[in-house]
Amino acid sequence: MEDFFKPKIVWGNLNLKGAYSYAPEEMFVNAPSPFLVTSNIAILHILNSKIADYYIRSLGVTRNGGYFEYKPMFVEKLPIPQIGLDNLCTYPVNPSKEMEIDIDYKVYQLYGLSSQEIDYIENRES
Repeated sequence: MEDFFKPKIVWGNLNLKGAYSYAPEEMFVNAPSPFLVTSNIAILHILNSKIADYYIRSLGVTRNGGYFEYKPMFVEKLPIPQIGLDNLCTYPVNPSKEMEIDIDYKVYQLYGLSSQEIDYIENRES
């Protein structure tokens, strides 16, 4: 029960693409809205990255209309690098569009993606 009062990352259960938000301590969300208890903003930015969405969507099945159910069992399988997260913590919780592009490239670097892999993720059709 105490987890509901802690800072957390929340997301909608059914979405066209991953959309994660930060809920500060003592902020509550309606169901169905899974959450991950953490105050680490770097994890929020990784979850909102293109590579994370590609990976998480590869674990499940897309429904009619392109909707995907972002179940916690899929989200929790995303490996989070343990080194280099400090660079992502410098970005605000709600970055601008330009910052989102920069964050995506920093996340690609965290995962060690090649230029060909980055090109594939950037140019794939969702």
